[in-house]
Amino acid sequence: MCAILISAASFYATYLQADAAERQVKAMTLPLIQFSSSNWDSEQSQPKIILSLKNAGIGPAIIKRVTYLYDNKEFDSRRELYRACCEPEAKTYFELFTSNKVKPTDEESGIYLTSSLQNVIIPGQESKEFISLKQSFLSKPLWMKLNNERFKLTLRVCYCSLLGECYITEKNGVVEPIEYCPILQPKSKLL
Repeated sequence: MCAILISAASFYATYLQADAAERQVKAMTLPLIQFSSSNWDSEQSQPKIILSLKNAGIGPAIIKRVTYLYDNKEFDSRRELYRACCEPEAKTYFELFTSNKVKPTDEESGIYLTSSLQNVIIPGQESKEFISLKQSFLSKPLWMKLNNERFKLTLRVCYCSLLGECYITEKNGVVEPIEYCPILQPKSKLL
């Protein structure tokens, strides 16, 4: 009887130790994605719209899907977002480049940069800028519009840890574990 009790206690202690080790590994690899926007580049001391995702967690985050939420509507791409928030200003600004009157590298252009967020890994305590626009003579109308409209923008981000655990967040610090990230279905092109 004593041997059975000792074996049961030993088994229970081993179970608790394994459970604690598993929770510690999860905590050490837990990502925490947060969306931020600003209108000032402190490194270059100049006006600049910066939209970024920050991994405030410890472990790397694999971004699987991003949905832009603007003015109570959902958009799957930045192009759709631009159409909803600031189409006249964006159209005018981008037409300068398609007409070859201005090169994207010209300083007076405002140097607009974008970066994909699909299947990107953001290491712990690192940020990923996905929209960046310096204020300049040519970019000022779009810059002003984005500066005003960025307060109406939030992101729903679905991401996974390296252990394959997935999460979705829409508000900074509010994370919901989910089984997997839904796959973005391509929309058919309208004629």
